[in-house]
Amino acid sequence: MKRRGLLAALAASTSVAVAGCAGQNQSFDLDAESAQVPESAYADGYSGQEPQSFSIDREFNAAGVNVEVSATTWVARYTNETIGSALFVASTPDESVAGQSVNPLVRADGAELIRQLLNQVDQQGIGGNGTDIQTDDIEEVGEETQTILGEEDVTVSKLETTVDADVAGSNGQSGSVEDVPVLVYIATVQHGDDVIVLVGIHPEAIDQSDQLLSMMGSVEH
Repeated sequence: MKRRGLLAALAASTSVAVAGCAGQNQSFDLDAESAQVPESAYADGYSGQEPQSFSIDREFNAAGVNVEVSATTWVARYTNETIGSALFVASTPDESVAGQSVNPLVRADGAELIRQLLNQVDQQGIGGNGTDIQTDDIEEVGEETQTILGEEDVTVSKLETTVDADVAGSNGQSGSVEDVPVLVYIATVQHGDDVIVLVGIHPEAIDQSDQLLSMMGSVEH
């Protein structure tokens, strides 16, 4: 069974809340340092790609301040195509303006975090396969802990949801089925000036939690 679009990539929204003096213009050009899993730490059956970057530009007015933001995020993807599991590692810049982070991932978790990420994936079209996670039907079912980037006991939220899947029929033609149960693992870590976001996913029927958590613990930034 080949899962279609389990997650094509990760990215961060750049909707920013800024306080300032009326009439001022503020411009921010932010670039994260990429994060990735070294090849020596790949779990069996997984392959990866070099981190890819893209920028999201926003202009808006907040409290009388004209704000321009350009934020560059780096994304790396590691997949086991046979099983249909994947780990995505995103590094996105985190700066503060008037005491507030310009990165909404700092303030989001669980289903809201996934919704924000998928909205950006849809807008950017990275990966080409689309995303079919049912973000309106996400349930948190537990948590794990892992040491990530030197931070001990980082909480990894464990969520349950479904995806649409491509399957090969007896005639060799591709078809699709809906509502394939999957487990999603999400962790965020502040590291230097960036926020590192890790999202792992695997079919419920084929446990890959140990493999995904191990690769999360091997991330370098």
